[in-house]
Amino acid sequence: MKKTLTLVLALALTLCSCAFAEQPVLTDVPASAASITTGLAKDTPNRIILSQMDNEPGARPQMGIGSADIVYEIETYNGGATRYTAVFNDEIPEQIEAIRSARIVHADVALEYGGCFIHFGGQQHAGSNVYEYFKSVPMQARIDGISDGNGYFYRDKSRSAPNNVVCRLQKIYEDLDWDSLQVKSPLRFSQEGYTRQGEPCEVFSIDYNKSYHPGYVFQDGRYARTYGGNAFVDGITGEQVYCDTVIVQYVTYSWYGGSSDRPCVTTTGTNKCDYFIDGMHFTGYWQRDAVTENTVYYDDAGNEVLFKPGKT
Repeated sequence: MKKTLTLVLALALTLCSCAFAEQPVLTDVPASAASITTGLAKDTPNRIILSQMDNEPGARPQMGIGSADIVYEIETYNGGATRYTAVFNDEIPEQIEAIRSARIVHADVALEYGGCFIHFGGQQHAGSNVYEYFKSVPMQARIDGISDGNGYFYRDKSRSAPNNVVCRLQKIYEDLDWDSLQVKSPLRFSQEGYTRQGEPCEVFSIDYNKSYHPGYVFQDGRYARTYGGNAFVDGITGEQVYCDTVIVQYVTYSWYGGSSDRPCVTTTGTNKCDYFIDGMHFTGYWQRDAVTENTVYYDDAGNEVLFKPGKT
């Protein structure tokens, strides 16, 4: 019997990995041949680009989001409106759409991976000024589409602003000085020993609000992703996006000065997690000692969670 779980999580980060097709899994090969963002076989170096992506209805379906290895869905406005931070490594699409502005919480996510962070503008209000924050943290490389265009960004005339900024992602990838950049990942993978425990849970949803309502259905060993009850598809391929693992990471929010668009998010310390792997649901917690360090994911017994290779 399928168990249905609805999570009402106004104050959560959701990580979902996006995939279209099965990929080869590494077994007994050097770590240098593994993707640090999927744990899959990889014959090119790990080179990570993160991009802020819009999630307003006018930006859907997002172009190229299905190529991302990891996607964070993060509440950006009080009341449940979210944006994505997409992590690209194994596959770099020629272009992605739509790119939006950054908040401090998005910078905190980028610090988990190194590489290059891409966004189109950022919040500049006192107490939530992401540009001041960039000066205080070790951001390796960053491209702001408003001030650092270099032909990397343009507007899609078939959509309305502000939901129509296109990024030539592959061009950025080719132009970056990768020898000067270091990359890392908070996720650890194991083919034979990944964490599989808990109770069966094959259908669940996350109710940010009526317009921001992702759902998941476990089928054929993966989670088919929906949005508002409809298939969540990539705007380039038109194919439904699938997830191998879903992590719901709870965090503490406040809103600077009571403003509904100025989130202050605690991404260090510890808080609880829900994990969905192989059609099973179990709980645990995350811990991050500083923004210069990576998050570690644990189950309730204090064992580090090892993720199934695939996109997480």
